[in-house]
Amino acid sequence: MSKESKNHHYVPRAQLRHFSIDGKEKQIWVFDKQNGKTWRSNIASAGSENNFNTVELETGRWNFEDLFNDVDGRSASMIRRLVEPRSLAWVQPEDHLALLDLFATQMLRTHLARSSPRLLAEQMRDLVRKMGYDPDQDPAMEMPTKAALRLEAARRFLQRGDIVAPMARLQMALFAAKEGDRFVLSDHPVVISNAYPYGDAALEAHGVIVFLPLAPDLAAVLICPTIIEKYELIERADLAPDRRARMQRYRAGFRAGEPIEIESGEVDNWNRLQVVGSRQYLYGPVDNFDFARTILNENPSFRKVETHISLGELGAAPPRRQGMPSGFQLVVHGMHDIWVLPVMEVDNSGEGLTARTESLALLRQVAVDAGDLRVELYHDGSLRRHMAGVCVEIIEKAESGWFQVVHRDEGLRELARKTSAENRTGEPQN
Repeated sequence: MSKESKNHHYVPRAQLRHFSIDGKEKQIWVFDKQNGKTWRSNIASAGSENNFNTVELETGRWNFEDLFNDVDGRSASMIRRLVEPRSLAWVQPEDHLALLDLFATQMLRTHLARSSPRLLAEQMRDLVRKMGYDPDQDPAMEMPTKAALRLEAARRFLQRGDIVAPMARLQMALFAAKEGDRFVLSDHPVVISNAYPYGDAALEAHGVIVFLPLAPDLAAVLICPTIIEKYELIERADLAPDRRARMQRYRAGFRAGEPIEIESGEVDNWNRLQVVGSRQYLYGPVDNFDFARTILNENPSFRKVETHISLGELGAAPPRRQGMPSGFQLVVHGMHDIWVLPVMEVDNSGEGLTARTESLALLRQVAVDAGDLRVELYHDGSLRRHMAGVCVEIIEKAESGWFQVVHRDEGLRELARKTSAENRTGEPQN
């Protein structure tokens, strides 16, 4: 009878090996964000914790580490086949699925995947307590136990198809670091970002990019088709020569499945997201984590991260969108794309959301979208209004730039008209 496993990895050894010192797959440098210390660690000990996947039940102890064996075996083969030939040209549909499975598993097996539900439960209890309700009197609001969190982690892993499904629409690509640059690995290595300043870091969002370092000089990425489409249409865009050349180089890499060498600033940004998004540890082949120390000195709250999710304060407005242009901006989420319309003025007396833009070509493109749209009106990065299930209609002459955002459903549109009239007159409308 084989001995029950005790040392359980939340970052698989197959991934850590490619970040090993001198490429010997034996040791790796570890950086602790909390105290700033570094040390050499054996690959077998890094990214792991004793009994991390063991749960104590009334009926006895359950070690669910074996649940990861199959996916870890496939992932090890997948990572090696990506790192050594440095190409996606060989990838078949079943290989694509295996890579998505690697991303999903690595999103679910870390400390953060377990601490987030606990902290959200704490935030919810604090929220209802501020509303005058005692959560201690409600069994449904009890804090989850350590055993419950581990059982939930096992359940979510077994149902990881819920995460794989929205990733299936994303296109695979490889990013390469220039000579002298390097990617770092962390204890929560899958990073979700968005190429648009108005986009959400969500798998279903337009503009999403999902990033996973495979080696110090190579990363696997999953990219939203809306981004790929913009690279395919660069001949139609008025671009500076250097930017056009850069986009053509990226497009060639997307098409051929070959590594795209990214700029040093982009490597720095992805490494920053590894620092910001990780719980406590970073890993690399060399003892050079000064960039991380700088980030942590400027932002001490990143020294130990327990969740990426927050319920916010009761009654508080959503946080300001970083990177959003100043002034009024209308973000329009369509079924297949996302647009941002600069708004010159808003007519509060008009139907729905009535406004004017000078981006006439973009307005015409938005207005012909036949699906249900979701729009957000921002002013200096702060959300002012949100509408869903709507369409954009051009009013007056097209060259005027005036348009209105109204409900696509005629019943809801009529109800909105009556409600708006009542709010203006104070009298009910027939």
